[in-house]
Amino acid sequence: MIVAKTFKWEAAHRIPWHEGKCKHLHGHSYKMIVEFEGEPNENGIVIDFNVIKKIVDPYIKAIDHTTIISSKDVELKEVFEQRSWRYYILPFDSTAENLCKYFADLIIAEQKNLLTANNITAISIKVFETDTSYAYLSIKL
Repeated sequence: MIVAKTFKWEAAHRIPWHEGKCKHLHGHSYKMIVEFEGEPNENGIVIDFNVIKKIVDPYIKAIDHTTIISSKDVELKEVFEQRSWRYYILPFDSTAENLCKYFADLIIAEQKNLLTANNITAISIKVFETDTSYAYLSIKL
């Protein structure tokens, strides 16, 4: 069985090497759906929705209302540091695909014991940049 919770945040980013509009700084109303797969326990619960919120909320609070900057984008990082503007550094470009993998890896690495305690067998993540465009990743544990 799969249970899921949706999270939303606002952020700006750019993809400097992109040949289209995405090379320019722009913003998105991101949406992320996090799915946990496993067998329900004796009470009929795979993982409590409040536990999912407790797991994911700190990541959302850290990235919400920031500009997501690749560690390789030195030019943009310097501007934000000079102005003391809020930003969030990633070790790669902030594509929807990379954000999926990033959040999945964070959750798996930092919540391994909790996932094991709840007998979670897989985690899946969808990151939407727009209402109609998303990346999806599923990882078996």
